[in-house]
Amino acid sequence: MSKVTYQSKLSDKVAPFCEAMGQLFSKVERDLYKDLAKGEKLKDLKRNYQVKYSINARQFNSIYANLKGKISSRKECHSREIKEIKSRIKGLEKKIYTLTKKLRKTYPSCGINGAKSERGYLKWLLHQKKRKLSTNQLRLESLKNKKYSFIFGGKKLWKSQYNLEENGYNNHEQWLTDWQQTRSSQFTLIGSKDESSGNQNCQLSLDEMLKIRVPKALENQFGKYYLIEEINFPYGQRDVNYALAFNKALTFRFVKKEKGWYIFVSLDLPETPTLSSKRNGMLGIDLNPKVIGWSYCDLEGNLIDHGQIKINIQDKNKNQTLAILGDACKLLVEIGRKYQCPLAIENLDFSRKKASMTELGVKYSRMLSNFAYSCFYQILVSRGRSWGIEVIKVNPAYSSLIGLTKFMSLYGLSSDTAAGLVIARRALRLSERIPPKYARLVQVDSHRHVWSWWNALSKKLKGISRHSFFSSGANSPLEVNPYDEFLEQSRDRSIGKPQGTSRLRRDSSAPVDNAVRSTSPT
Repeated sequence: MSKVTYQSKLSDKVAPFCEAMGQLFSKVERDLYKDLAKGEKLKDLKRNYQVKYSINARQFNSIYANLKGKISSRKECHSREIKEIKSRIKGLEKKIYTLTKKLRKTYPSCGINGAKSERGYLKWLLHQKKRKLSTNQLRLESLKNKKYSFIFGGKKLWKSQYNLEENGYNNHEQWLTDWQQTRSSQFTLIGSKDESSGNQNCQLSLDEMLKIRVPKALENQFGKYYLIEEINFPYGQRDVNYALAFNKALTFRFVKKEKGWYIFVSLDLPETPTLSSKRNGMLGIDLNPKVIGWSYCDLEGNLIDHGQIKINIQDKNKNQTLAILGDACKLLVEIGRKYQCPLAIENLDFSRKKASMTELGVKYSRMLSNFAYSCFYQILVSRGRSWGIEVIKVNPAYSSLIGLTKFMSLYGLSSDTAAGLVIARRALRLSERIPPKYARLVQVDSHRHVWSWWNALSKKLKGISRHSFFSSGANSPLEVNPYDEFLEQSRDRSIGKPQGTSRLRRDSSAPVDNAVRSTSPT
């Protein structure tokens, strides 16, 4: 079962009730956090809080569930911050090593027109990197030894009281009012499938009437029940009606935003029948900052169809990025529905690289900043689940290199569509051997994993231009062989020829026609 959330705007008439509920729930939540931190038992607190704050057991469970989620999120953020600092330290150490090595090779010289010389600039830059490294190491030790902090209302708003004018406040009382409203700007009422209408304290009927059980502490103001009319969810009413008809759990969350109060409903979607099958082949997807390459192959791994989807998310805001990626995912799922096959995508994680991207150069840092892989994957999975199309994650190791050396010239593909073909074949559990014309560059050991061969080949072919891997045909006189380019570079560097090879170019492949070249790759 997959969980989904829909939202709807509430009328301004309900603002007083929502604010009163938010203040009460926020007060109970903060006190509960303090008592739990002291080591008191939850069972005893639940019994005492029902009497102290005049709330029922289900309302207490809603407050505790919301607090538990916040604590879990804070722990995860604390762990992620430690990992990011470790990645930042690793990037700084690598940069310091590179600068130190470069400084040793730089001869002393004088600067021109008062500017620093190259050696002087390297010394200054090296000093700054060492300072930054020391600061991050101290920060890491502090995070490891100190328990994570937790501020209801947010750390940013809390710190703004120390600079009132810069943050748009005339006095401290104005900030205090904003602070109190922010802390009480939401409350949650959890549901259960064992309860009527999926929720004991907040029940939605099919005639769009929401009935909320008011805590005893607020009954004098709003009565025993509070009714809100015309509650509908434009983008998910059908799913909500399904949950009501089959008595599924409905959890309601009320949140105050700039335009007023909103209601969010979370529910479990029914299982969608899976239409895709590996027997129909696989659609491989290669995501890049400017283009998405896709390739469809049959069960044996033979290329059937391929294409590209142009995207441009550089310097786009969040909503624009979501719209662009959403349109691309829609097209990919439609292709998957056409062939009734699963979608295969790389299992990537750029969080560590993004943490140390300041040491990787401007161009690479810009690419990482605009690379919204996690967002793309979430949209693709959500869209695919709605239409019964499975999305599979595969290991991305050497997918680009395999596509360049094995499939790009064979099928006349671009580098991204060739990588997409590799991803599709890997999802079908097909292995990729090194082509014979590149096997001369590495020592093949049958006792080792095939990826060790690709690792050795990637080191040998490092620095060779991408277009050198493409050729118009196996028997074309215009074919460019990256192996010959490698030999040419080796002679220029006075390395000599590899052991067991010849400097003369050999073409042992027989002429083939288009019909023969369309067979399955080995």
